[in-house]
Amino acid sequence: MESLLGNFEKYLKCPICLGTFTEPKTIQCLHTFCRDCLAKHARKTQQQGTFQCPECQARLGVPECFDKLPTGFLQNRLLGVFNVRVDRDSWEIDCGNCRKDNAESFCFDCGIFMCPNCCSAHEILKNTAFKDHKVRAIDHLKPEDYGALLKRQRFCSQKYHEREITRFFCVDCETCVCQICIIMEHKDHSIEALDKVADNEKSKIMAEVNSMKERNRACSDTVRELEKTATDLESNIKATKDRISQTANQMVATLRKREQEAIVALNHTLVTKMEKLNETKNQILSLQKQINQAREFAFTLVERSSSSDIVRNKGTLENRFEDLKKTAIPAVSVGSFLTFVPVEPENLSIGVIATSNLTIEGLAQDFQAGVEAQFVIDSKLEKDVRNLELIVKPTKQVGSLITSENKDGTFLAKIVPKFPGTYKLNVSRQGEKLHERPFTFQVQERRLEVVGELDLHGETLEGPAGVAVNSEGLIVVADYKGDRVLMFDTHGKCLCKFGCKGDYVGQLNSPCGVTFLDDHNILVADELNHRVQQFDVQTGAVVKVFGEKGSKNGQLRNPTGVCIDDEGRVIVADFFNSRIQVFSKDGKPVLRFGNSSPGNLNHPFDCIFHGNNFIVSDAHSHCLKIFDRSGRFLHKIGKQGNQDGRLRKPSGLCMEKCNILVCNRGNNTIDQFSVEGSFTGKTVVEFPDPCGIATTPNDGRILVTSHEENKVFILK
Repeated sequence: MESLLGNFEKYLKCPICLGTFTEPKTIQCLHTFCRDCLAKHARKTQQQGTFQCPECQARLGVPECFDKLPTGFLQNRLLGVFNVRVDRDSWEIDCGNCRKDNAESFCFDCGIFMCPNCCSAHEILKNTAFKDHKVRAIDHLKPEDYGALLKRQRFCSQKYHEREITRFFCVDCETCVCQICIIMEHKDHSIEALDKVADNEKSKIMAEVNSMKERNRACSDTVRELEKTATDLESNIKATKDRISQTANQMVATLRKREQEAIVALNHTLVTKMEKLNETKNQILSLQKQINQAREFAFTLVERSSSSDIVRNKGTLENRFEDLKKTAIPAVSVGSFLTFVPVEPENLSIGVIATSNLTIEGLAQDFQAGVEAQFVIDSKLEKDVRNLELIVKPTKQVGSLITSENKDGTFLAKIVPKFPGTYKLNVSRQGEKLHERPFTFQVQERRLEVVGELDLHGETLEGPAGVAVNSEGLIVVADYKGDRVLMFDTHGKCLCKFGCKGDYVGQLNSPCGVTFLDDHNILVADELNHRVQQFDVQTGAVVKVFGEKGSKNGQLRNPTGVCIDDEGRVIVADFFNSRIQVFSKDGKPVLRFGNSSPGNLNHPFDCIFHGNNFIVSDAHSHCLKIFDRSGRFLHKIGKQGNQDGRLRKPSGLCMEKCNILVCNRGNNTIDQFSVEGSFTGKTVVEFPDPCGIATTPNDGRILVTSHEENKVFILK
């Protein structure tokens, strides 16, 4: 607070006009300016619907209406509470009573600053109207006094409620209210204490602040790397110049002209590389300014604002944090290692300037955890790329690395980074590095997006649950409320239907899970018939039925998920028996697990087999549990909650490369985890009641059934 009082100018002076704020407005990057100053600046500097922040240089969209931008809460609060006047040399506080003279005292009970005359009048009435009022000279105010002033709750803005303090929050209306509001306008609404709501928001804000700290550290690391690269580049350029001169001095005078041409070419290389380095550095510094502003804004909101301010500004802050998380940190794509290649004197040329480090295209792309990315390696000097070696570190965090030679002599690399973070790439030949410093690139959490829905060509689903895809791209969907299974081609055209409501063989009662036994046979978890049925998709005939209602070995109670392992055995999620049962190809029980400590299951919904392990979505334990092929519990992934990495009633599961995709049904998201158990991404928007999930083999689509909306959505 002392820093706040000692530098009012910083908080109350508009960076554009350098005068006291007038209608302060906060833009997307969280910098604050006068409304009119901001509008003029945006109109003057806009390009293609965007303008640049004068403080951090972030490119932002031009608002349709500047009046609707969030008010600068701290600036407005300071101006309102203190009635501050700022000139170029000092700040003064107006008397809150007469508005004429400078204030020298403050009454904590009246809540106003007073000039000497008004203070004298106040003292005269202290024995009557202002008895026991606490008055203190401004010079004697302590930092905690100013903090209390800034954090004082606001009065209600409703007519006739102006003397009531807003101490409550209406959850239904998402607004701050007073006690009269609760009785009148917000009767029967969900009401919580404003301080409680603000405390909850504070913890969320500080969690985001901590995540921004890591982003800021990554920016600093990259800036340092850029600066070192620039220094190394200049040193290398100097050394190369020396060698050029030495080579030129050995030649006849007629080659001096060629020497100058070579140096000019080298200087051009320097200018070009430095321009790229500086451009990347400026982008990162801009991002860093934005991150620092967001952190400063968040700290100010938490530490120096009222609960109502916190609640009013949380949405703006959350949106900004989300934008900053999505912003990729530019990679260092320019190396500093150059060589000079001399040529024979008869060519009348000293040589050529060429970068012996390889050009890598694609490192600046938006890498996401668990998603394959491609980049191209091109060498001006090394035409033979057959023996190139690529090393990506941390090696353990790379799901796969595939390289191949293109027809044009370039080198194609495909990489799947498993986790968010900073990665380093080295290229070498027979153990010798072809560049001085490793290339770096950033990997963000995966952002799964809904890109469409499966066109069912007029077919209607009723509460779809499980979904599966075979190697030919055929899709089967268990229609839970329709008591049937439908098969579609890759384009969504219905090819056939199986089942109808009933308990006879071939009939179904709320089918839930479904999987392909092979390309021509499917297994259906017939939940309310407490069995599993095998259908021939070509004929529609029932091939096999196993299971019956009960809790004994081989019996089932409401099976919800079904899959096969690498031996062709059938794995069933036995929901109400809270266990997993494994059956042979003939339908005989061979293994059951999950009903003993420490891996006790609590209503498992689905199960898949991957990497010699069973992965189970344990719905009522709100986590995934991992077992080895013998049924021994290994570990769990996730726990209950609605934050990133938390689960609520997980349902359908599938594998996508090195990723576990889970329908986080209670949170209305699709979440992604590594096989090691780290959260690596999720859908960017809420997903309506996801139940079943599968991937297509040819085009990489992710199919998700929405039990609520009766649709099959397509994700990428």
